Amino acid sequence: MNYRLALKVPPVIIFVIALIMIHLGNWWLPGNAVELPFRWGVVIGCIVLSGWLGLSALFTFYRAKTTVNPVNPELAATVVKHGVFRFSRNPMYLGLVLILIADVYWLGSFTGLICIIGFVMYMTYFQIMPEERILASRFGESYQAYQRQVRRWL
Repeated sequence: MNYRLALKVPPVIIFVIALIMIHLGNWWLPGNAVELPFRWGVVIGCIVLSGWLGLSALFTFYRAKTTVNPVNPELAATVVKHGVFRFSRNPMYLGLVLILIADVYWLGSFTGLICIIGFVMYMTYFQIMPEERILASRFGESYQAYQRQVRRWL
């Protein structure tokens, strides 16, 4: 796989692009939207869980005195394995996916699902996998053992 885009575009930019694409798809193809049940509950639940994941991850990184910069994973000072990182190796990215899910559910947009899949694929191949290669080379068996114990997304 060609990794020219690897670690070049900050995840928040990819997230904003995905949000814009979801709304453009909904605007251009308005007939694809449906009214889904429990809209408020699902959306609020996704947003609250997303906020908890993101803030917990940031706080855990801060306490571990390591970087949160996704463009420079080589600056990581340690492998963070506690807190929310016991359940997901990428809780901040998972939080972004939950916001996209909330948006798509709110809009009732089937085409928005394509944007979510695209976001997850892009993040996996151009952000997460390059990060993992760098962290594995930097921390060796410690990070590889963590990879075996905790799933990439959930």
